[in-house]
Amino acid sequence: MALIAFSKTVTSAGTAEALKAAATPASGLIIRAMEDNGGPVYVGDSAVAAGNSGKLKANDALTFGGDQSIGEVDLSVIYVDAGTSGEGVDVWYMDGSPT
Repeated sequence: MALIAFSKTVTSAGTAEALKAAATPASGLIIRAMEDNGGPVYVGDSAVAAGNSGKLKANDALTFGGDQSIGEVDLSVIYVDAGTSGEGVDVWYMDGSPT
């Protein structure tokens, strides 16, 4: 297993974007709103938007896995949107591949 980190910024505010374009199984996932975001970001499925999901303010985070033990998650089915283009999230996950 390896810890992988990346940042995902929203190119066009109001348009949901997948964390990863291709299927990417992950465990121990953390999604944190970037500390420099001026407004909230929204995390959910492909229909995520300001009015239909929870919001994360700068430095707020969601955690999946670990003691919640949900198994693997596919990063290509988790979407992010933002009220301001160029804002987004930082992501950390365990790739699940044996070492």
